[in-house]
Amino acid sequence: MDVFNELPEKTRNYMNLLFQNCTEEVKYYMTLNEVHADTALIKAGERCSNIYIILSGKVTGIDWPINERAYSFKDFGPGDFFGEIECFADLVNYRISVVTVTKCRVLVIPAPYYMEWIRSDAEALYSRTKVNMRRLITQTTDARRYLFLEAKERLVLYLVRKYEQRRQGMKPVDLNLNQNRVHLSEEIGFSVKTLNRNIKILEELGFIQMNKGKITITADGYFKMKEYIDQHIYGEI
Repeated sequence: MDVFNELPEKTRNYMNLLFQNCTEEVKYYMTLNEVHADTALIKAGERCSNIYIILSGKVTGIDWPINERAYSFKDFGPGDFFGEIECFADLVNYRISVVTVTKCRVLVIPAPYYMEWIRSDAEALYSRTKVNMRRLITQTTDARRYLFLEAKERLVLYLVRKYEQRRQGMKPVDLNLNQNRVHLSEEIGFSVKTLNRNIKILEELGFIQMNKGKITITADGYFKMKEYIDQHIYGEI
């Protein structure tokens, strides 16, 4: 299908194979939308009315708010589906929110037509079940491992993720974080006191620079943190 032409080759081939026998209703009712950055694509608690497939750009998943706090947990990109797992589980409402990090092109398929097709297409059903099971297992394992990380490691992962969200494939540049300490501590999940102590540690390691109380991530600091992640986080977990 032409709509998948902008996807990476491997993902494009998968999508074309998956949709080769999709119903005429799916083809007729699917729409291609351009969504601006910082837009809520899905809101947790709303009715599961559509399946969303990211064709370009990046989005982030937001956990269901706990005590009125929402936690961003993972970035997603081209080829990722949203709303599908809820429909497979017969859930009425979306369980997570999805917000665009960059401008995105999104394929939207009404959930009833998508599920009607999937139920009638054994190969497509098997293919999507494999992908969803792998995704759920990976996310559950990652979440469990994350709980055992020290505050320093969590902060490094957070800063690298923020840098990569803003950089979006462009040449490495300095990034100034404008969030206050309270907001940062809530996003990462530990106290302001612990955050301040670990910011000082990262500054001493040369991972970050401080400018009038704000965190600056240079390209050199970013690469140092990436190396640290590979050696001390991914290597251990």
